[in-house]
Amino acid sequence: MENLKDALTVLINISEKTDEALEDGRVSIAEGISIAFSAVGLIKVIKNIKSLVAEFKALTPEERTELAEWFSVEFDIQDDNLESIIEEIFAVLLQLGGLLDSVK
Repeated sequence: MENLKDALTVLINISEKTDEALEDGRVSIAEGISIAFSAVGLIKVIKNIKSLVAEFKALTPEERTELAEWFSVEFDIQDDNLESIIEEIFAVLLQLGGLLDSVK
């Protein structure tokens, strides 16, 4: 599950930096560069996508719940309502993924 957390951390960092940059309604050059640097981690995520998918499929229901809770703690944006919606969607997608795997 650590590889999934690492990949999600990259996405969380990009989201949070973008959210901070858009606080004033625009992205400055410095903010854009900061976002771009945080996006460099996507290269590793894309290279490891097959192992990440395998790791995701191997998650137990308890691990899916743990991952959703971890995401909820780690993910933080300024709009608390939107943050809650995203966290709920993430939790539902995790459980749906498990359900679809069990149906196959």
